[in-house]
Amino acid sequence: MNIAFRLLPVGLALASGLVFADGSGTFYNEGKAIALKGAYAYRMADPFDKSKQITRVVFADKAIDAGALKDANDRDSAIDDQLRGATRVDLNLEADGSVQNVNLSMDGYSGSQSGSGWYTLSLKHNDDKRVEGHFQSNDEADKKGGRYYDLTFALDLPGAPDLGAALPAGGGDAGKAYLAYLAALKKGDIDALAKFMTKARADELLAHRNDKDFKMMFGFIQSQALHDPKYVKGNSKGDTATLEYGGKDGDKNDVTSDVSMVREGGAWKLSKESSTTHTH
Repeated sequence: MNIAFRLLPVGLALASGLVFADGSGTFYNEGKAIALKGAYAYRMADPFDKSKQITRVVFADKAIDAGALKDANDRDSAIDDQLRGATRVDLNLEADGSVQNVNLSMDGYSGSQSGSGWYTLSLKHNDDKRVEGHFQSNDEADKKGGRYYDLTFALDLPGAPDLGAALPAGGGDAGKAYLAYLAALKKGDIDALAKFMTKARADELLAHRNDKDFKMMFGFIQSQALHDPKYVKGNSKGDTATLEYGGKDGDKNDVTSDVSMVREGGAWKLSKESSTTHTH
């Protein structure tokens, strides 16, 4: 089997149109059986080829709130937030029904397992609307002396999130707040920067400003900040806004940045930001 490490029971069908969640399983780790009672599946960009889509089926030892994920702009980040500290298994399926890899997160450990011959996958359904099947490790000995998976799933996939109305050119007030955040970051003004972040993010930043390694880490964050930002598009719904910018990274590579803003106390604040680098 090929193992690579990277830095990286049944729900209810709700009348409001939320995803139908029916999935569960058992994960065995060195003889310990861990019940995975929460399940959720969604389509996402292939981490290795952004032009393609894969289906990710997530299992966890805690419940997954599908309703909270329905209109999340970045479902990856949203489900990460929900399952922080949980034992979690991600089954990543290609369009042709093959297994790209199986990701595992538990007890501070994060790893990915790929390759063939070590599992059996039986798929009854696999398209952009539904995924249904059973995934199981082949070597029973792994139940006692390794890692063994036994996962069953029958899940409707959520459609595209409702991001709300389109923002005006430049992203409106949310866009202005994001650019002000970038300016404070470039300047290195920690107090000003915190004012443009959500309270949770600002509190975390300020709590670590006196750490011995803070200067080095902050310098790295500055180097990764978006340079020459150009607004592409954005949407706003209630007190949330999603923005997309193009620009450059510190190495002059083209970058696409997806930004989530939240209105707190009447002002727009940065909640999350994720970037994709386009190398040539």
